[in-house]
Amino acid sequence: MKRQLLLGLIFLAGCRAQGEETPEAAYRAFAAAANKGDDAAAFSRLTAESQQVVRERLAALSSASGGSLQMDAASLMFRGGRGASITAVRLLKKEQDRATVAVTTGEQTQDVILRREGSVWRVELGQTATP
Repeated sequence: MKRQLLLGLIFLAGCRAQGEETPEAAYRAFAAAANKGDDAAAFSRLTAESQQVVRERLAALSSASGGSLQMDAASLMFRGGRGASITAVRLLKKEQDRATVAVTTGEQTQDVILRREGSVWRVELGQTATP
């Protein structure tokens, strides 16, 4: 009986781990949403702190423009158009709630930090990875 219970718990733990999104998959989903013009989905893939920073910058720009800039934060953030195609996303470092991935587009590679918020990995803007 104890052995069956133990095997059941191991099975459930394995199922849960497989269902969780990896930092690499989270970044790919963020980039895919941004590239196809799904601004709201891309914006939702940013950390709460990054979203707040973007909103504050937008408010400052709107104020400086006399209120003529009235776009929502997600649309303003991603209106630049389609980015370069990602050729690779590789996990460099993963801790409990922080991960660093190397994102390669063509010949350029940039390290990107993601943070886990709840059970979801989200992209953190403005943070550069340190070796």
